[in-house]
Amino acid sequence: MEQKTSGYKGVMRLAHENPKWIPIVEAALKTAQSVKADFAGSWVLEKTKEKGLNWFPNLRILVTHGILNKEGISRAGRRAYYSMPDIEGVHAALAELKNE
Repeated sequence: MEQKTSGYKGVMRLAHENPKWIPIVEAALKTAQSVKADFAGSWVLEKTKEKGLNWFPNLRILVTHGILNKEGISRAGRRAYYSMPDIEGVHAALAELKNE
């Protein structure tokens, strides 16, 4: 039996509980893959704007589901930084959801 990772489980649970957040998870994944380090939540917002989503409150729900880790905030306290510890699991879950 294949062991499911935390990122995979988090995405699948989020898709069940709150599917409107899946495009934001996709944007966060693209950001994490391109930056390969901690990234600002505002960078994810820029990616979501490409999909026509102009706003979301914050990424706390992704942290709660174990998809992202909050790494800190900028000196001014206006920008939160995140990491995606299980990029492969998140990618696998999103691919599976697209095939459903």
